[in-house]
Amino acid sequence: MPLLESWGVPTRLTSLSDFEGCYRGLVTDLANDYLDSMDDDARSKIEIFTCGPTLMLKAVAELAASHDIPCQASLEEFMACAVGGCAGCTVEISTPEGPAMKRVCVDGPVFDASTVVWG
Repeated sequence: MPLLESWGVPTRLTSLSDFEGCYRGLVTDLANDYLDSMDDDARSKIEIFTCGPTLMLKAVAELAASHDIPCQASLEEFMACAVGGCAGCTVEISTPEGPAMKRVCVDGPVFDASTVVWG
């Protein structure tokens, strides 16, 4: 966090455990409050990058979509062999040609969150 702050990137911690100095709630609650506080011009300069558990990634992708903000999701949680051989890491992605199965380890691990079929 100090490195991000030194670059001018504001940081905050969230928790459901009432830790001092933490925002009480989910990371998506904090992000929603932050985005709601901005005008359209400020929001137009935002892009979200997310990693973590699948349910959180889905929630962040939905939050980004609700604010019309681009979002990149890192799906490394799904990787098995990490070389493309086992296809155990495939995820469904919406493409202009229709649904496609993509291997996280070869085609990702970062995908445009709006294209991921979260299920």
